[in-house]
Amino acid sequence: MIEWSEDVYDEIRSVAEQSQFRYARGIMTVEELAKQIERAWIARHGGDNHPSHAVLVRIAQRICSWELYTAWRSTDEHLCNCAFDNLRDYLEFSLLHCVYAPTLLAYENAAEDVLHQTLEELYRILTKSAPGPDDPAAFLKWTQTILIRYASVYVHKCKQYACLSLDAQIEVYAEQFVATGDSDPQGLVEDWELQQTLKDAILSLRNSRYQKVLLYTYLGGMDEVELAARLQVPVQDVYMWRYRALKTLRKNKELMQRLRSLRG
Repeated sequence: MIEWSEDVYDEIRSVAEQSQFRYARGIMTVEELAKQIERAWIARHGGDNHPSHAVLVRIAQRICSWELYTAWRSTDEHLCNCAFDNLRDYLEFSLLHCVYAPTLLAYENAAEDVLHQTLEELYRILTKSAPGPDDPAAFLKWTQTILIRYASVYVHKCKQYACLSLDAQIEVYAEQFVATGDSDPQGLVEDWELQQTLKDAILSLRNSRYQKVLLYTYLGGMDEVELAARLQVPVQDVYMWRYRALKTLRKNKELMQRLRSLRG
């Protein structure tokens, strides 16, 4: 039996807590991860030496990466949703700390667009049963590579064209739909016209799922979790349909002009 000091076990526990929170919430417990970290160290090094913090972190990341990959490809809806939430948070953190972050943050919602594109790519790979990484323990790094590729392309485009996010515009308009108790007739009419404009644009979409997502989100005020429950689909489906619908609307130059005029 391996004889370690209490400090080593405390270090393993600390690394397990941090790694589980960052990569595997809802997928595995801290206790399960700590046990796997301990077993992995013993299997590789015999447990003769005390592991350093850096080595423990690398072991934990590989374990979480494998578990996250398994959950991502699971047929269990709960596990899939947990994997999606963990991936989104991990990729968002990675994006905000990568070399392209300063440029992306200079453009409105550019970072969010890159994140959406990456998640859409991962979703497409998953639904088409396309191959993932050769080593599931490298899943986190594999997804990060896809993210950085999209960030690089986006930054290149940002340097050539001014980026305008319709998503940001709609959220501004959505806030105006909330009743304020204002008795100004002119204001009420303008609010109604604004809702009708947005509603007509949404209903012009051919995909009924896209219509429902945008209508419930921007006119119904429902968040992704509520909407997923209403439509009885995974949260990640709602997330992707919403992004694709907004992407389609961006191509409508006439709509963009009408929205700008209403905003002004």
